[in-house]
Amino acid sequence: MKVRVKQEKISKVLSLVTGVVPTTSSIPVLSNLLLETEGDKIKISATDLDISVISRLECEILKQGAITVAAKRFQEIIRELPGDDVDLEVDGTRITITSGRANFRMMGMEKDQFPKIADLEKEEKISLKADTLEGMIRRSVYSVAKDDTRPVLSGVLWELSPSGIGMVGTDGHRLSRMGLTGDFGIKDEMGVIIPPKALNQVVRLLGGQDEVGVSIDKAFVGFFVGDMTVYSRRIEGTFPNYQQVIPKDNANILVIDRGDLMSAAKRVSLLADSKTHKIKMNLSKDRVKLTASTPDLGEAEEEVPATYSGEDMVIGYNASYVLDVLKTTESDDVRFELSTAVGASILKPATEAEGESYICLVMPLRLADQE
Repeated sequence: MKVRVKQEKISKVLSLVTGVVPTTSSIPVLSNLLLETEGDKIKISATDLDISVISRLECEILKQGAITVAAKRFQEIIRELPGDDVDLEVDGTRITITSGRANFRMMGMEKDQFPKIADLEKEEKISLKADTLEGMIRRSVYSVAKDDTRPVLSGVLWELSPSGIGMVGTDGHRLSRMGLTGDFGIKDEMGVIIPPKALNQVVRLLGGQDEVGVSIDKAFVGFFVGDMTVYSRRIEGTFPNYQQVIPKDNANILVIDRGDLMSAAKRVSLLADSKTHKIKMNLSKDRVKLTASTPDLGEAEEEVPATYSGEDMVIGYNASYVLDVLKTTESDDVRFELSTAVGASILKPATEAEGESYICLVMPLRLADQE
């Protein structure tokens, strides 16, 4: 293989592709990138066996070929090269990298050593607007469980149907769902569980893009973003029936300015317990008083104007959970729907665009007088 590429372009591609390369692996070749020519482009692939990223970059092809090369070191070399053009020449399992007066030689592995990557290029695709997909991911992925004790909860459930789509994340203590009604060209109803690492990788590629193509088969989901492709292995299992845990009759309603509450919660939580992040919200007719206390640190208190209809209540929350909702809500005001100080709380935007439905469930923390 012998090709010439622009340093700026290949460096940008490598910064995206190498994000999926595992930091440690018992399979040495997974630490490598696969470089191969394809038509008039160089195809760059990375995988950890569950998630794969592929990029195709236009270049000057002087000789066809392929090699796998250490991903991180190759990226670092390309990033620091002094010239506009980069020449890549492969001889057996060695690659020479030349730019300006800089010259590097790296040992690699043959293409056959690299694992086979899913290929959904020819499968039927649905098309989504890039900002639509990004919004759904950002409003669901933060609620996913961080451990693997229940694998299905360590992924985002993507619900697809002829009438709309929705993404759901939950860790058993909180839940978030972003739904959109409309015709997205989906013929059959299905649910797909996708690892958050794959979805976060997709978000990294969406900047400046208008459309995203999506293909799904029995084992993988493919996202086609411009000249980049992300394949993710589906998480197997049955997602819990989350609809059963969403309360339908929380009668105590709090409406509060999202920005004011977010700023106050950030400040008050500075003196919250570092493990529980617990803050208290004292709800009354026209205000909310936020408090936090830690014996070794001290106490914090701040009031925020609000509109509240219901019995006065003191309720405790993990401040991080509330802030995650506030950061991903676009409405000026946020609405809390409450039952009791120990019952599940519903948080949602006070106003939403037509066809959108963003709902979050947060379980309160028990206070000392409730235990």
